[in-house]
Amino acid sequence: MNKNIYLVFIALFFAFCLALIGGVWWSINELKNYREEYDLLEQERSSSQKMMANMQSKNLDLSQITGLNIDNAGVAHDAVEFYSYVRQAIEDNEVELISMNSGSNQDSILTLQLQGTYYSLAKTFAQWRLMPFASRVNSLKIKRDPSSPTSLITAQLTLEAMMEEN
Repeated sequence: MNKNIYLVFIALFFAFCLALIGGVWWSINELKNYREEYDLLEQERSSSQKMMANMQSKNLDLSQITGLNIDNAGVAHDAVEFYSYVRQAIEDNEVELISMNSGSNQDSILTLQLQGTYYSLAKTFAQWRLMPFASRVNSLKIKRDPSSPTSLITAQLTLEAMMEEN
């Protein structure tokens, strides 16, 4: 009987050792899987951070290009001030002014046709938002010029500004 008890304890000891080895093997495989998943997530995080840094370096908020500029809710003194701010933004961003027409009865409305790169046009729109008076882009049509080797964009837009009553 003593011999049978020793055999049972030895069998239990080997079973415990096999269970322990199996548990360690399973844990190592799980750690490998988690490590692979962690590496993929780390790559995505790194890629996202680079993309965010790239977007911040452009320093453009394209969602605020159109709409009423209420940050600078003053009024333009006259059409000359309005036109000069518009022209200055066009020149600063190296955009080509194809045509510029004022509204039929109102000097506060400009119809423009511009040509330039996408980012230079976006910077121009953003600079218009910084004018010291309320303004908005009323209509905007953007079209890529397929014949241009540098991917120029042509924009037709109507720009409005609030002006002092005469």
